[in-house]
Amino acid sequence: MNVNHLLSEANISEDEPVLLITAKEALENLDEAVQEYCPNLRLEQLEPADLRKLLFSYAQNIILFHPEDSHQERATLLENFEMLKQYGLNDEDYGTLDFT
Repeated sequence: MNVNHLLSEANISEDEPVLLITAKEALENLDEAVQEYCPNLRLEQLEPADLRKLLFSYAQNIILFHPEDSHQERATLLENFEMLKQYGLNDEDYGTLDFT
């Protein structure tokens, strides 16, 4: 398959982003969910490596989950639950975040 030809035929630039969210937007979205579901979590205390891990996890969950009811954000917080316990999450928060 000739990818360039296919995109050209569809009048789509090869440089056009398919999915784009900035780190700022991602963190703002996560912070909204934190405020609603687990306000004891202190995102501002995250170590840089943990913040990167959280943002990478969120990027994956944007692809996997629909945006309603903060599923993307909640999935990210659940996926990183053990790590986030050191920043204020507690075992009761798991039930609040869980959407299954």
